[in-house]
Amino acid sequence: MLVAACLGQFLIQLDLSAVNVALPAVGADLHAGTSTLQWVLDGYNLAVASLLLLGGRLGDRAGHKRTYLGGLALFALGSVLCAAAPGAGWLVACRVLQGVGAAIELPATLAILTHTFPDPAERGQAVGIWAGAAGFSLVVGPVLGGGVVAAFGWRAVFLLNVPVVAVSATLVACAVTGERRAGQGGSDVPGQLAGATALALLAAAAIEGGRLGFTGVVALGLFAGGAACLAAFVALEHRCAAPMLPLGYFRRPAYLAANVDGVVMGFVTIGLLFLLSLLFEQVQRTSAAGAGVRLLPLTAAFVVTGPVVGRAIRRVGHGVPMATGCGLLALGCLLLARLGSAAGDGSLWWPLAMLGVGYGLLSTPMAAVVLDAVPPERAGMASSTNLTARLVGGVLGVAVLGALLPAGPRSPATPQAFVAGMHDALLVASAVALTGGLLAAACIRRTRAPRPGPSTGAPGAHRELDR
Repeated sequence: MLVAACLGQFLIQLDLSAVNVALPAVGADLHAGTSTLQWVLDGYNLAVASLLLLGGRLGDRAGHKRTYLGGLALFALGSVLCAAAPGAGWLVACRVLQGVGAAIELPATLAILTHTFPDPAERGQAVGIWAGAAGFSLVVGPVLGGGVVAAFGWRAVFLLNVPVVAVSATLVACAVTGERRAGQGGSDVPGQLAGATALALLAAAAIEGGRLGFTGVVALGLFAGGAACLAAFVALEHRCAAPMLPLGYFRRPAYLAANVDGVVMGFVTIGLLFLLSLLFEQVQRTSAAGAGVRLLPLTAAFVVTGPVVGRAIRRVGHGVPMATGCGLLALGCLLLARLGSAAGDGSLWWPLAMLGVGYGLLSTPMAAVVLDAVPPERAGMASSTNLTARLVGGVLGVAVLGALLPAGPRSPATPQAFVAGMHDALLVASAVALTGGLLAAACIRRTRAPRPGPSTGAPGAHRELDR
């Protein structure tokens, strides 16, 4: 089951990183411009970010095995259709279908681990390995994608997903039995629609604001619409008897801090990868595959740290590694802010490794905190909330940090001007990471008390938190 869950996580991240490498070939073959290629990525990201909460809710209601297999089926169908896309518009639409499948499948992977490993210590190690699968996909994705594009063309990149789906689906179909489900309450359709619309509009506003300017009519209109939908979502969740996102759990300081730190982690790490990719490819003229290789210290450190910190949680609790991880992210950004446009691998590898260790220290205990804060039958809701926080943070990180570059993220005026803007962005990222570390230190205790729940004799408390 651990292998199956890791394959599900690996699949989502591998597809994203490999498609990045394939974009130039897609543009040449389908005569697609830069903005269209951007939506090949963003269509997928928006679908995942806006539907993860719905995917987690669906898993809690219908069962995580069923939703995992259904999400895999949609993802595989979208992959095959992407490989057969006759035009750029068709490709973007199929990428959205892939994102819908990913949003259904991804929270189920973490929820399945919760049921498979009921012991907190074992679950911490399992979540660490699961988190490491994402880092491993970031390591192999650009290199593997570049090789496949060179040998077979860009369409083969999408067909890579099919055998991975087949193996993971077979493992889950054979191994998962007797899973728990939440009660058969209402489906909260208004809340689902308002939440998905709010996230989609706010994410689109961040993307278009970074491209067209945050004071433009398009960005302001999207922000206003997203804010209105978000306010409606909060109001609906307060009034709903069976809300999609139970707001009561956010009254728990640890649960609130873990989800805020999810936004922080996405903001810093995904925004940083965006900045470094531009530095390597546009300023230093490194190839896409070469840029992936140069990021190996970051991704490899994350892969190694994830399983290790899972074992360390039993000794020091969750708060210490989370605060330390945020501190290392802040320090790594500050160290990178001292480098110039001609920085070589010798001056880059150790700040990148520090960032990778910080990412690993933060990711694993953060996932464990949100799962420990809820009863087992709400694991899908908790995991999808945290994954949504990470994705939303990533979208904001790319938009905000990219907006600090001098002449737009795709065409820096000069290497010196780009590096000056990147330094400002890195200082902002460092401040955000430091804020996350202080929040973790203040709100997440060193030791954990056993949580009450439906199976331990305190159902009323959780019913109240569900409101």
